[in-house]
Amino acid sequence: MALADFAHHYYFYSRHFPQYLTAVISRLDNPTHRRCLLENLAEESGNYHDDELDELRAFGVDPEWIVGVPHPKLFQRFSLALGVHHSEASDSDVVRCWRELFLATLQHGSPAQAVGALGLGTEQIVRTMYGYFVDALKHCSDLQPADTVFFPLHTAVDDHHQASLQMISIDLARTPGGLDELRRGMLKALQLRTALWDYLYARARDPQRADEVL
Repeated sequence: MALADFAHHYYFYSRHFPQYLTAVISRLDNPTHRRCLLENLAEESGNYHDDELDELRAFGVDPEWIVGVPHPKLFQRFSLALGVHHSEASDSDVVRCWRELFLATLQHGSPAQAVGALGLGTEQIVRTMYGYFVDALKHCSDLQPADTVFFPLHTAVDDHHQASLQMISIDLARTPGGLDELRRGMLKALQLRTALWDYLYARARDPQRADEVL
């Protein structure tokens, strides 16, 4: 129940990730910074370098499961395997607020604040966060590896995504006020994410009253 509930709610955030990344790219003036994030955007669309595919094979990920498949589609595949059909559902107020406020930070905050939100407050924690799902899914024998590949994919090859955003963060931290803006963006992203996890945790602890939780 908890996994299906997560799949339902998180989809309405994760499917917009390319939009979040594009918003940050549009805020950056440095060509090197933009190029790094454009490479990340290409991977979000299902395009990988050969060395990345070799690394993924070592983690048990078959390239046929992921090449040419945008990451939001991979998450939707996971959801469908759990019986969650997003075409028949709508997002909750909690997720909508998270998505809209997060995007507003990326679009209207300073460039350093946008990088702090997407980098330090989001990409920097993804590998650790999704690792818990990789462990949990080992107990779901009815799910196929191709259905759950979204999670090992993000725990296996997100290091260079993090490295790119760390490099950009270091450069921005050297600008006037940059360090404070990076921190402010990071805190905004973490606080928005925390609101969702508290919401999902309350629902998981009391499934009979899940629809009443706000």
